[in-house]
Amino acid sequence: MTLFRIENILKREVYLHILFWILYIAYPFFKYADSQHVLVQWVTGNSNILMLLITVYTCYYFFFSWRNSYKILVLVAFFAVTTVLGVLLTEYILHLYIYHIDKYSYGTHALGILSEYILVCLIFYSFYSFKKSYILSNHLRVAELKNLKAQINPHFLFNTLNNIYAFTLTNDSKASELILKLSDNFKYVLHEGKKEKVPIATDWQHIKDFMYMNSLRWEDKIIFEVDEEITNKNVLISPLILITFVENAVKYTSKLKGENTIVIKLIANDKELFFTCVNPYNSSYILTDDWKSSGIGLKNTKKRLKLLYPNQHELKIEDQKDQFMVSLKLNLC
Repeated sequence: MTLFRIENILKREVYLHILFWILYIAYPFFKYADSQHVLVQWVTGNSNILMLLITVYTCYYFFFSWRNSYKILVLVAFFAVTTVLGVLLTEYILHLYIYHIDKYSYGTHALGILSEYILVCLIFYSFYSFKKSYILSNHLRVAELKNLKAQINPHFLFNTLNNIYAFTLTNDSKASELILKLSDNFKYVLHEGKKEKVPIATDWQHIKDFMYMNSLRWEDKIIFEVDEEITNKNVLISPLILITFVENAVKYTSKLKGENTIVIKLIANDKELFFTCVNPYNSSYILTDDWKSSGIGLKNTKKRLKLLYPNQHELKIEDQKDQFMVSLKLNLC
């Protein structure tokens, strides 16, 4: 999300808050407009506004986003304290500056103030939830856009086209097959990649096509060892996640000398997916800047997983000196 968009959201949020408080403060005036003591009623109705503001915005900027096992207990204690302070402040204002209240009940007053705090906090929680949802959806759209753009890897494209050209010179039948695979690759990225979910079999076929094209491109350097077990081919998954790990493995393995093997395993059933990708790795090798920018990278994939599968995935990335291993467990339901 751009800074400009974030600023626009924050500006709209400020305007919404200002509008709410104007209406809230003005409400007693309109409610008692026909009363002879309308000004007194207005002051009485807003006598607790200071403690209300403190309570609401403490919740808005702290408690709503706070993640702690003691959150409920702390919140109850906080409301108890602010309610007591609100009762004392209101009583002070009313008794000293406006009028004496006969048959005053602390319990009734405290219950009224607590109800007011809870109601207004719930309204502001809806504001907070809407803002959070809006920002998350925009972050997700940005991440997805970066993902789609990055999948069109210029190195992969140029080298595949060169391979196709070489095959056409010798009238090799692989040329037409490569053209078809490359066409399917772009079709999947540009069309299926925009969808929220696709069948696992479709996404896996895209990965296998990618591996096939790279096995031709790096026929003397990279061997793919693949093990798959898909019990339900129609189970849905977010597209263009798994291929990131394969692309990353190819990128690093292609820079190593000699023949090397990339081991990939996929197990998917109705509820869960298990994916591992292991490739040889040399930690001393440093990729050039153009290679670093040619893929979406693991960082963006981690972000997508957090947005698409919050608390529904386990991703482990291990660098074991001479090999690099990625393992992913994904809840599909």
